[in-house]
Amino acid sequence: MSKLAITLLALLPSFWMLWQSGGIPHLGYFHDDGIYAGTAASVADGNGLRLQSLPGEPYQIKYPPLFPLYLALGVKWEPALTFLVWVLLPVLMFLLWRWRNDPWIVLLLGWNVYSVVFASLTLSELFGTVLLLISIRQLEQNNVRSAALCAGLTYLARTALIAFPAGAVLWLLLKKRWRDAAVFTAIFSVFFVAWNLYMKAHTTPNITPGAVYYLSYTQFFVDNMNADNVANVLAINAQALFNSLGGVLFFNSGDSFLDVNFARLLLFASISGLVREVRRHGITPYILMVPPYMVLLTVWNFVPNERFLYPLLPLLLSGLVTELRHIYTMLQSTWVKQRGATIVIGAIVVAGAFWMVERNGVSAWVNSPSLPRIYQDLRADREAAYAWIRANTPADANFLTYEDPALRRHTGRHGLGIHCPTRFFYANDTKNIFAFHDDLIRSMPVENLQYVLIGPNDLAQDINAADREKILKDWRTRPDLRTVYENPRFQIRQKLN
Repeated sequence: MSKLAITLLALLPSFWMLWQSGGIPHLGYFHDDGIYAGTAASVADGNGLRLQSLPGEPYQIKYPPLFPLYLALGVKWEPALTFLVWVLLPVLMFLLWRWRNDPWIVLLLGWNVYSVVFASLTLSELFGTVLLLISIRQLEQNNVRSAALCAGLTYLARTALIAFPAGAVLWLLLKKRWRDAAVFTAIFSVFFVAWNLYMKAHTTPNITPGAVYYLSYTQFFVDNMNADNVANVLAINAQALFNSLGGVLFFNSGDSFLDVNFARLLLFASISGLVREVRRHGITPYILMVPPYMVLLTVWNFVPNERFLYPLLPLLLSGLVTELRHIYTMLQSTWVKQRGATIVIGAIVVAGAFWMVERNGVSAWVNSPSLPRIYQDLRADREAAYAWIRANTPADANFLTYEDPALRRHTGRHGLGIHCPTRFFYANDTKNIFAFHDDLIRSMPVENLQYVLIGPNDLAQDINAADREKILKDWRTRPDLRTVYENPRFQIRQKLN
């Protein structure tokens, strides 16, 4: 089968996703995607890197600039924006052919649920992974200057991918290429210093508590990490990291003992395959970026889910395919003398491989399109609420709302999102989680917010169903708010002085 045919086969789930979604109706579901699109819209409007959804539209320095600049090319027309985010997936597949020339890696990546979801949203995972693979390819071909240039662009796409320059310099030092290491560091440093100087010059002074999440990753980290909880955070993150490394290979909810442990088994197989690759060809810069990347994800005050591990998916798939081929070779060699054992082991391996492909394939084809369908189902009620806001609130009205980028995009009004401090989740501190959401309403005048927009997706990604309903019930009934609009799924309440 030709490379083109294999690539098209690998792209089928993403084609289906495009057909089912008819654009990006679910834009803003992950919040970060809404921030990226909003920043891109600000750039397209000629206002620069601004947090378009936040009151006052301050400078957006939480996320690096390259991805919003890319999205700005098509952000004003949804079909163009849809193409810009989707086309990154075939570009990544093209790079995979150049990197490993292995059809199984291309197919497994294309039928991965995270590939399909990221190819339908304005999230930077695919964009960053494309630049990462270009950087790796350039370094492996000993193009040190262009590798450093691409590494700088990768850093300007996703801050956490600074782990690659660290691994690249270590790789060069291990090879005793001192001059190349110095050149790489010097070129990359230009990007690092320039972006950090820009952030320092455009930091918003006097950040309100509700806006810290948007405007200062550093302050949000300091607020959520202290001597009392650091050990707990590290332990939870380390376990989550281990589970997510397997989860990015095998889609699972984490609820089933069998699912979780099969994902871990695939991870062990992938690691074993990578060890074989190192023994055959030597250590690579891609592998050396893994330790600093793992450290970074472990010490940060967010639980590292599969989304954070996606940039490592090509590497993990390479190791997994290598190990499966090794097992196949072993079974061939044992067939003559130990047919019974070979049949049993072979059947287990085939069943496991089939289960992996079946689970990831079903997730890519069935689960992925369910996300835009949620928003398609909500469209009439959501648009009715947005229409009321456009017609009945002043242009400078500000909202407390879970999906503030969507509010800004559809109504022109600004809003503050709902971002509970992560220290409460790490401690499973339900009392303070409730208190935080109560304080959000009480502090609305301090944050210059006049309305609360309550919708069916609120808090769904952050809080368990029972606690979520208690919080939303309080918001719907509390006496310091009055209902000014309501439809079957959305409610707008105004803060009383």
